[in-house]
This record gives sequence, C-alpha cells and structure tokens, in this order.
Amino acid sequence: MIDIHVHFFPQKIFQAIWEYFETKSHGLWHINYKLFGQELVQALDQIGISRFTTLVYAHKQGLADYLNDYVLESSKTFPQIIPFGTIYAGDGDCAKKAKKIFEDYQFYGIKLHPFVSKEQVDDNRLFPVYDIMQSLNKVLVCHPGSGPVFTQKDGAQRLRNVLNAFPNLKIVVAHCGAFEYGDYTSLADEFEFVYFDTAMNCVHTPIFENNCPGSLFFKKYADRILFGSDFPNIPYDYQDQIEAIKSRGLGTEIENKIFEQNAKRLLGL
Repeated sequence: MIDIHVHFFPQKIFQAIWEYFETKSHGLWHINYKLFGQELVQALDQIGISRFTTLVYAHKQGLADYLNDYVLESSKTFPQIIPFGTIYAGDGDCAKKAKKIFEDYQFYGIKLHPFVSKEQVDDNRLFPVYDIMQSLNKVLVCHPGSGPVFTQKDGAQRLRNVLNAFPNLKIVVAHCGAFEYGDYTSLADEFEFVYFDTAMNCVHTPIFENNCPGSLFFKKYADRILFGSDFPNIPYDYQDQIEAIKSRGLGTEIENKIFEQNAKRLLGL
C-alpha cells in the first residue's frame, strides 16, 4: 500500500504539533502515534505501507527551508519516502524556492495547509510555483476544506481560482474535501487532474463526525482517490482507516486502485 498523506516533521516540531492538538483550549484530539524518524518508518513498514509521502507545512518565515532540507536528508536514509516539501509565500521569491525543491531536490510535490500558514491557496505569490509545478508534472497536496474544525468554507472557490489559471496542475484535495464534499467533486468533474485522499474519512469517531462522502463517491471517482491516513497525527488505530475504506464494499479492483495503483500512476512510481 501507498499512503499519500503522512506527516514527517523533525521531533521538536512534531512535539509542538502534538501539544497543540492535545491542549484543551484547542480541543482537537489525542495523538495515538507519537512517532518520528526511524520509529515512524518502522511502524508504517509493520502495517504494510511500502511507500509514503512526507507532508510538511510552515507557519512562519524560514521554517519551510529547514523542513525541506530535513525531508531531503531523510529521503536519503529511508527509501520508502516519497519526498514532498512545502513553500511559505512569506519567505519571498517563491519561484526560486520551487526550482530548488523540484529541480535540485527532485521532490514529487508540496503540501500547503492554509489554515496553518494563513496563506490561501490562491495567493498570487504562489502562482509562479504552480506554473513550475504544472510544467514539471509535480503534485500539490492541499487542505482547503473546513474539516475537522475550521470555520472557513471557501476553499473550493479558491482552488477554482488556481485551476482556472493552471488547469493541468495535479492537485490532491486532502480529506476528500471534508466537509464541503460537493464543492470539490464539482471541481473534479470539471478539471482532469483533481484527486482526493481518504485521510480521516469514513472512520467512526466523534472527533470528525459526518466525515464520509458515501460509497457512490468512491465508485464514481475510483480513478481519482488515493489512500491517505494523516499518520501519525490520528486519534485511533491506523488499521481503522484501512478498514473504513474496505467496509464500503467497493470490490478488489477499486480497492487496489485506491490503496496503490492511483498513487503509482499520479506520481509516476
């Protein structure tokens, strides 16, 4: 199996993220797997994950470069890694940053998380990045939907602004676009390279309620859905995410696409 939605931060940043999640004032959830580095890789190996992404994101100047360098060095140690970096528009000269990530580091894509970075996906400063990504067939994984606790619900329109300018940009919408499922399927119907990842979808948990787009969604977009887990930042057993997909009764052919084949095709593995 290939997991398109794994986070891979250095230990200190992971610990800060976990503390944020578990602080009562933020009210997110308890982290079930507090793992980083080699322990994280070994845990995924034991589950049966053969390849996985390194989704990182930045919330302040200078952090993106540090994270990208960490991913680069880690990818030299762990062949299971599908290296993804990030870009923070506030650092400036985004085109130069993109060329470094994709031409020098040979990363497969980047992750953008507007609710953390406070930089929207249709920020004009990021458009030179999308231009480079489109020309090089790189992949953008982004979290524009409101799930699980965000109040802003205009992510699909912002993503449409990007796609209108770059219609061949490959985009994976995290969490299947929860909770604005219909807004993102409309984008997929219009644009050929809009994909979805399954992270935290259809898992029965009070933390992320009403989080399943339904079996019809999985059948209709069977060629556009990639398995993702949000590991290690999840409040339940990893196997719960696998079983949540299998419980849809999709059949072996569609399951194989979701768990591995679609990711291989999208990423050129």
